Amino acid sequence: MIHYMKLKAIPFKKIKNGAKTTELRLYDEKRQKIKIGDMIEFVNTEDKSQKLIVTVTALHIFDSFDELYKCLPMTACGYKKGEKANPSDMNIYYSPKEQEKYKAVGIDFVLMEHKDDKLTKISRYISMILRHKPYAANVVLDEHGWASVSQLLEGVSKKYILTMEILEKIVETDKKQRYSFNDDKTLIRANQGHSVNVDVEPEKKMPPLNLWHGTAEKYTESIEEKGIMSKGRLYVHLSDNYDTAVLVGSRHGNPVVYEIDAKKMYDDGYIFYVSVNKVWLTKYVPVPYIHRKNDQKDC
Repeated sequence: MIHYMKLKAIPFKKIKNGAKTTELRLYDEKRQKIKIGDMIEFVNTEDKSQKLIVTVTALHIFDSFDELYKCLPMTACGYKKGEKANPSDMNIYYSPKEQEKYKAVGIDFVLMEHKDDKLTKISRYISMILRHKPYAANVVLDEHGWASVSQLLEGVSKKYILTMEILEKIVETDKKQRYSFNDDKTLIRANQGHSVNVDVEPEKKMPPLNLWHGTAEKYTESIEEKGIMSKGRLYVHLSDNYDTAVLVGSRHGNPVVYEIDAKKMYDDGYIFYVSVNKVWLTKYVPVPYIHRKNDQKDC
Protein backbone atom coordinates (compact mmCIF):
# COMPACT_ATOMS: atom_id res chain seq x y z
CA MET A 1 0.00 0.00 0.00
CA ILE A 2 1.20 3.54 -0.70
CA HIS A 3 0.52 6.51 1.60
CA TYR A 4 0.84 10.21 0.81
CA MET A 5 2.30 12.86 3.13
CA LYS A 6 3.30 16.50 2.83
CA LEU A 7 6.73 17.58 4.04
CA LYS A 8 8.38 20.97 4.52
CA ALA A 9 11.37 21.78 2.34
CA ILE A 10 14.11 21.31 4.97
CA PRO A 11 13.14 17.79 6.14
CA PHE A 12 12.37 16.90 2.51
CA LYS A 13 15.93 17.83 1.56
CA LYS A 14 17.33 15.86 4.52
CA ILE A 15 15.51 12.72 3.39
CA LYS A 16 16.74 13.22 -0.16
CA ASN A 17 20.33 13.61 1.08
CA GLY A 18 20.12 10.61 3.39
CA ALA A 19 20.43 12.74 6.57
CA LYS A 20 16.95 11.74 7.79
CA THR A 21 15.69 8.16 7.89
CA THR A 22 12.91 8.43 10.49
CA GLU A 23 9.78 10.56 10.14
CA LEU A 24 7.96 11.68 13.30
CA ARG A 25 4.16 11.91 13.21
CA LEU A 26 1.07 11.68 15.35
CA TYR A 27 -0.19 8.12 15.46
CA ASP A 28 -3.60 9.23 14.25
CA GLU A 29 -6.10 7.35 12.09
CA LYS A 30 -4.09 8.03 8.93
CA ARG A 31 -0.79 6.80 10.38
CA GLN A 32 -2.42 3.77 12.01
CA LYS A 33 -2.97 2.39 8.50
CA ILE A 34 0.77 2.24 7.78
CA LYS A 35 2.39 -1.20 7.84
CA ILE A 36 5.97 -2.35 7.49
CA GLY A 37 6.71 -2.81 3.79
CA ASP A 38 4.26 -0.09 2.73
CA MET A 39 5.47 2.86 0.68
CA ILE A 40 5.14 6.58 1.44
CA GLU A 41 5.25 9.35 -1.13
CA PHE A 42 6.47 12.62 0.41
CA VAL A 43 5.60 15.84 -1.43
CA ASN A 44 7.63 19.01 -0.89
CA THR A 45 5.11 21.65 0.27
CA GLU A 46 7.19 24.43 -1.32
CA ASP A 47 7.46 22.69 -4.68
CA LYS A 48 4.78 20.06 -5.21
CA SER A 49 6.55 18.73 -8.30
CA GLN A 50 9.24 17.34 -5.98
CA LYS A 51 8.37 13.92 -4.60
CA LEU A 52 10.22 11.15 -2.78
CA ILE A 53 9.11 7.56 -2.39
CA VAL A 54 10.29 5.54 0.60
CA THR A 55 9.63 2.04 1.90
CA VAL A 56 8.68 1.63 5.57
CA THR A 57 11.09 -0.66 7.44
CA ALA A 58 9.95 -0.18 11.07
CA LEU A 59 7.33 1.57 13.24
CA HIS A 60 8.14 2.87 16.74
CA ILE A 61 4.97 3.74 18.69
CA PHE A 62 5.12 5.75 21.93
CA ASP A 63 2.55 7.24 24.30
CA SER A 64 3.95 10.73 23.71
CA PHE A 65 6.62 12.69 21.88
CA ASP A 66 8.39 13.10 25.24
CA GLU A 67 8.85 9.34 25.39
CA LEU A 68 9.74 9.12 21.70
CA TYR A 69 12.47 11.77 21.99
CA LYS A 70 14.04 9.85 24.88
CA CYS A 71 14.16 6.55 23.00
CA LEU A 72 14.88 7.21 19.32
CA PRO A 73 18.23 8.38 17.88
CA MET A 74 17.61 12.02 17.02
CA THR A 75 20.19 12.10 14.22
CA ALA A 76 18.00 9.61 12.32
CA CYS A 77 15.06 11.98 12.85
CA GLY A 78 16.85 14.85 11.09
CA TYR A 79 18.67 16.57 13.95
CA LYS A 80 22.36 17.32 13.55
CA LYS A 81 24.85 15.65 15.85
CA GLY A 82 25.09 17.74 19.03
CA GLU A 83 21.94 19.72 18.18
CA LYS A 84 19.45 20.02 21.05
CA ALA A 85 16.35 17.96 20.35
CA ASN A 86 13.26 18.97 22.29
CA PRO A 87 9.80 17.34 22.10
CA SER A 88 8.30 20.83 22.07
CA ASP A 89 9.65 21.13 18.52
CA MET A 90 6.61 19.09 17.47
CA ASN A 91 4.30 21.89 18.66
CA ILE A 92 4.76 23.69 15.35
CA TYR A 93 3.14 20.70 13.64
CA TYR A 94 0.58 19.46 16.15
CA SER A 95 -1.43 21.23 18.84
CA PRO A 96 -1.16 20.07 22.49
CA LYS A 97 -4.75 18.84 22.20
CA GLU A 98 -3.87 16.67 19.20
CA GLN A 99 -0.79 15.34 20.96
CA GLU A 100 -2.86 14.46 24.01
CA LYS A 101 -5.44 12.62 21.91
CA TYR A 102 -3.04 10.48 19.87
CA LYS A 103 0.16 8.57 20.48
CA ALA A 104 3.42 9.39 18.65
CA VAL A 105 5.11 7.27 15.99
CA GLY A 106 8.58 7.18 14.50
CA ILE A 107 8.49 5.77 10.97
CA ASP A 108 11.79 4.26 9.79
CA PHE A 109 12.19 4.08 6.03
CA VAL A 110 14.59 3.56 3.16
CA LEU A 111 14.56 5.92 0.19
CA MET A 112 13.67 4.01 -2.97
CA GLU A 113 16.58 5.57 -4.86
CA HIS A 114 18.83 3.95 -2.27
CA LYS A 115 17.07 0.60 -2.67
CA ASP A 116 18.22 -0.08 -6.24
CA ASP A 117 20.65 -2.78 -5.13
CA LYS A 118 18.00 -4.33 -2.90
CA LEU A 119 15.40 -4.24 -5.67
CA THR A 120 17.89 -5.89 -8.02
CA LYS A 121 18.39 -8.69 -5.49
CA ILE A 122 14.64 -9.11 -5.09
CA SER A 123 14.16 -9.14 -8.87
CA ARG A 124 16.85 -11.80 -9.28
CA TYR A 125 15.20 -13.89 -6.59
CA ILE A 126 11.81 -13.54 -8.29
CA SER A 127 13.43 -14.49 -11.60
CA MET A 128 14.88 -17.63 -10.03
CA ILE A 129 11.46 -18.57 -8.61
CA LEU A 130 9.44 -17.92 -11.76
CA ARG A 131 12.00 -19.49 -14.13
CA HIS A 132 13.78 -22.23 -12.26
CA LYS A 133 12.87 -22.98 -8.62
CA PRO A 134 9.25 -22.10 -7.73
CA TYR A 135 9.44 -24.50 -4.79
CA ALA A 136 12.04 -22.23 -3.12
CA ALA A 137 9.20 -19.86 -2.19
CA ASN A 138 6.37 -22.43 -2.09
CA VAL A 139 5.06 -21.09 -5.41
CA VAL A 140 3.24 -23.25 -7.95
CA LEU A 141 3.47 -22.53 -11.70
CA ASP A 142 0.67 -23.61 -14.00
CA GLU A 143 1.34 -25.16 -17.41
CA HIS A 144 1.85 -21.70 -18.94
CA GLY A 145 4.24 -20.44 -16.26
CA TRP A 146 1.71 -18.32 -14.37
CA ALA A 147 2.02 -18.00 -10.58
CA SER A 148 -0.39 -16.54 -8.05
CA VAL A 149 0.72 -13.01 -7.12
CA SER A 150 -0.47 -13.43 -3.53
CA GLN A 151 1.46 -16.70 -3.30
CA LEU A 152 4.59 -15.04 -4.68
CA LEU A 153 4.32 -12.07 -2.28
CA GLU A 154 3.95 -14.40 0.68
CA GLY A 155 6.82 -16.65 -0.40
CA VAL A 156 9.30 -13.90 -1.25
CA SER A 157 8.44 -11.94 1.92
CA LYS A 158 10.01 -14.73 3.99
CA LYS A 159 13.36 -13.59 2.56
CA TYR A 160 12.79 -9.96 1.45
CA ILE A 161 10.21 -7.27 2.13
CA LEU A 162 7.90 -7.43 -0.89
CA THR A 163 4.62 -5.56 -1.27
CA MET A 164 2.37 -5.31 -4.31
CA GLU A 165 3.67 -1.78 -4.92
CA ILE A 166 7.30 -2.97 -4.89
CA LEU A 167 6.45 -5.88 -7.19
CA GLU A 168 4.68 -3.51 -9.61
CA LYS A 169 7.74 -1.25 -9.58
CA ILE A 170 10.04 -4.20 -10.35
CA VAL A 171 7.84 -5.33 -13.25
CA GLU A 172 7.40 -1.80 -14.62
CA THR A 173 11.06 -0.73 -14.42
CA ASP A 174 12.77 -3.97 -15.46
CA LYS A 175 14.84 -2.97 -18.48
CA LYS A 176 14.50 -6.38 -20.09
CA GLN A 177 10.77 -6.64 -19.38
CA ARG A 178 11.28 -10.05 -17.82
CA TYR A 179 7.83 -10.27 -16.24
CA SER A 180 4.18 -9.94 -17.16
CA PHE A 181 0.98 -9.63 -15.12
CA ASN A 182 -2.37 -10.91 -16.31
CA ASP A 183 -5.13 -8.32 -16.81
CA ASP A 184 -6.21 -8.04 -13.17
CA LYS A 185 -2.69 -8.57 -11.75
CA THR A 186 -3.63 -11.67 -9.83
CA LEU A 187 -1.10 -13.73 -11.80
CA ILE A 188 2.52 -13.11 -12.84
CA ARG A 189 5.05 -15.00 -14.94
CA ALA A 190 8.51 -14.68 -16.43
CA ASN A 191 8.34 -14.00 -20.16
CA GLN A 192 11.10 -16.43 -21.08
CA GLY A 193 14.24 -18.13 -19.77
CA HIS A 194 12.59 -21.07 -18.01
CA SER A 195 14.35 -24.30 -17.13
CA VAL A 196 11.14 -25.77 -15.70
CA ASN A 197 8.89 -27.35 -18.29
CA VAL A 198 6.19 -24.77 -18.99
CA ASP A 199 4.68 -23.34 -22.16
CA VAL A 200 4.81 -19.54 -21.97
CA GLU A 201 2.97 -19.35 -25.28
CA PRO A 202 5.53 -17.36 -27.28
CA GLU A 203 4.34 -16.29 -30.70
CA LYS A 204 5.53 -18.52 -33.53
CA LYS A 205 6.93 -16.19 -36.18
CA MET A 206 9.18 -15.95 -39.24
CA PRO A 207 12.48 -14.36 -38.13
CA PRO A 208 14.35 -11.55 -39.87
CA LEU A 209 17.21 -12.37 -42.22
CA ASN A 210 19.74 -12.43 -39.37
CA LEU A 211 19.68 -12.68 -35.61
CA TRP A 212 22.49 -12.35 -33.09
CA HIS A 213 23.75 -14.37 -30.13
CA GLY A 214 26.00 -12.87 -27.48
CA THR A 215 28.16 -15.11 -25.34
CA ALA A 216 31.60 -15.19 -23.68
CA GLU A 217 34.93 -16.35 -25.03
CA LYS A 218 34.96 -19.36 -22.69
CA TYR A 219 31.91 -20.84 -24.45
CA THR A 220 33.07 -20.43 -28.04
CA GLU A 221 34.84 -23.78 -28.38
CA SER A 222 31.67 -25.67 -27.53
CA ILE A 223 29.50 -23.45 -29.76
CA GLU A 224 31.76 -23.78 -32.78
CA GLU A 225 31.90 -27.55 -32.34
CA LYS A 226 28.31 -28.39 -31.32
CA GLY A 227 26.21 -25.32 -32.15
CA ILE A 228 24.22 -23.13 -29.77
CA MET A 229 22.20 -25.26 -27.35
CA SER A 230 19.57 -24.20 -24.85
CA LYS A 231 21.26 -26.22 -22.08
CA GLY A 232 19.30 -25.54 -18.86
CA ARG A 233 16.75 -23.32 -20.60
CA LEU A 234 13.86 -24.34 -22.80
CA TYR A 235 15.09 -22.21 -25.71
CA VAL A 236 18.16 -20.55 -27.15
CA HIS A 237 17.82 -16.77 -26.75
CA LEU A 238 18.66 -14.55 -29.72
CA SER A 239 18.72 -10.79 -30.18
CA ASP A 240 17.45 -8.82 -33.15
CA ASN A 241 20.46 -6.48 -33.12
CA TYR A 242 24.23 -6.67 -32.66
CA ASP A 243 24.51 -4.16 -29.82
CA THR A 244 22.10 -6.05 -27.56
CA ALA A 245 24.02 -9.27 -28.22
CA VAL A 246 27.23 -7.53 -27.11
CA LEU A 247 25.55 -6.49 -23.84
CA VAL A 248 24.29 -10.03 -23.27
CA GLY A 249 27.74 -11.47 -23.89
CA SER A 250 29.33 -8.94 -21.54
CA ARG A 251 27.37 -10.41 -18.62
CA HIS A 252 29.35 -13.63 -18.91
CA GLY A 253 32.87 -12.33 -19.57
CA ASN A 254 34.75 -11.10 -22.63
CA PRO A 255 31.89 -10.81 -25.17
CA VAL A 256 31.78 -12.71 -28.44
CA VAL A 257 28.94 -12.25 -30.92
CA TYR A 258 27.67 -14.75 -33.47
CA GLU A 259 25.54 -13.81 -36.46
CA ILE A 260 22.80 -16.36 -37.15
CA ASP A 261 21.37 -17.12 -40.60
CA ALA A 262 17.89 -17.08 -39.10
CA LYS A 263 15.86 -16.85 -42.30
CA LYS A 264 17.82 -19.73 -43.82
CA MET A 265 17.20 -21.80 -40.70
CA TYR A 266 13.49 -20.99 -40.93
CA ASP A 267 13.41 -21.95 -44.62
CA ASP A 268 15.10 -25.24 -43.69
CA GLY A 269 12.31 -26.07 -41.25
CA TYR A 270 13.51 -24.70 -37.91
CA ILE A 271 10.83 -23.01 -35.80
CA PHE A 272 11.27 -19.55 -34.27
CA TYR A 273 9.26 -17.77 -31.61
CA VAL A 274 9.25 -14.22 -30.28
CA SER A 275 8.53 -13.58 -26.60
CA VAL A 276 6.40 -10.80 -25.11
CA ASN A 277 9.55 -8.75 -24.48
CA LYS A 278 10.79 -9.28 -28.07
CA VAL A 279 13.45 -11.92 -27.45
CA TRP A 280 13.76 -14.41 -30.31
CA LEU A 281 13.67 -18.08 -29.30
CA THR A 282 14.50 -21.37 -30.96
CA LYS A 283 15.35 -24.83 -29.67
CA TYR A 284 18.83 -25.16 -31.22
CA VAL A 285 21.14 -23.39 -33.68
CA PRO A 286 23.33 -25.82 -35.69
CA VAL A 287 26.93 -24.93 -36.57
CA PRO A 288 26.37 -24.26 -40.33
CA TYR A 289 24.09 -21.31 -39.53
CA ILE A 290 26.56 -19.64 -37.13
CA HIS A 291 29.14 -17.02 -38.08
CA ARG A 292 31.46 -15.52 -35.50
CA LYS A 293 31.85 -11.76 -35.73
CA ASN A 294 34.78 -9.66 -34.61
CA ASP A 295 34.44 -6.76 -32.18
CA GLN A 296 33.55 -4.32 -34.97
CA LYS A 297 30.02 -4.43 -36.26
CA ASP A 298 30.99 -4.04 -39.90
CA CYS A 299 33.63 -6.80 -39.97
